[in-house]
Amino acid sequence: MSSDDRTVYALEAPLKLVASHEIAYPGFQSALRGEFVRLGEPAENRSAEIAFRDISILGVPLSKFAMERSNGDTGLLKIAFDRAMTKADAFGFLQQLADAWSATLADVQRNPWYGNLYLDIRWSQVKALTAQGGGIWASMQMTSTEGVAVEPESLAALRWSPLTDVFVEGMKASQPKSKFLFWFVILEELEKREEFLSLFTPLFSPEQKSELQQVLSPNSAALQRLNGLLNNPTATLEGRAAKLARIIDEVGSSRINGLGGPIVVDQARCAALIEQRNKVAHKGSSINKDLLYNVLFPLSRAALKYILERDAMSASGAQR
Repeated sequence: MSSDDRTVYALEAPLKLVASHEIAYPGFQSALRGEFVRLGEPAENRSAEIAFRDISILGVPLSKFAMERSNGDTGLLKIAFDRAMTKADAFGFLQQLADAWSATLADVQRNPWYGNLYLDIRWSQVKALTAQGGGIWASMQMTSTEGVAVEPESLAALRWSPLTDVFVEGMKASQPKSKFLFWFVILEELEKREEFLSLFTPLFSPEQKSELQQVLSPNSAALQRLNGLLNNPTATLEGRAAKLARIIDEVGSSRINGLGGPIVVDQARCAALIEQRNKVAHKGSSINKDLLYNVLFPLSRAALKYILERDAMSASGAQR
């Protein structure tokens, strides 16, 4: 029996109310905090625990739901299932509970400009009670330290563009879907570069464009929409995945270093990236984290470096 199939009767999970971001600029700093309270409970009579019995949440019957408040923004959630569950189902329920609860917080947040509150599960400290009245629990925590060099050469070589901000937003984002969206924007900008247009065959020849334009010339609105299609640089005989693979090869990034060794970025991997992008906002879709961290992250980093260096060279040439 795998560990995910093990019978679970109860869970103990530390929950923390976390703000998505803060606002900071010279002379101003904002901070958003939340605390677990019971509706109508006076602060002077606040107890250490909020508890309910025989409650159904997300279709799952619970014999007990209790929140021990160690401090304002952190609580120890204790739930006892009305019936035994597999470990995988119990943990899945816990994540759905945190997500659904977080979504309701949007209704009472007065100013999202200064951040959104959400519930964060401290997974390393979650206990799954695998026997009625008790169970075995163990956890592991890992802390890593990376050195950040401060040198005049590296500081002098720094470059910035609005795309840098987009890339860094992806680094800051805590959720994989957000990271994917931010980092894929860098690839989309790479796809639009003028220097790559000559690599591909336009969908329409100049003669075909002229014939189509003549047909719709009496209808100015239709002609304008047609010209938008005819002059779209992405309208080519080659598919998007093939084009992206060719562009990546042109910038020297068709082989990248993944955690497990070199990774070839071919048309198939580009198709997987595009498919993931198309699915990222769909209900129930999840992010392939190997594709996110081992492929998209180094690719977007290489694409940003290429764009910054190319634009710097163009700017330098224009100033001469």
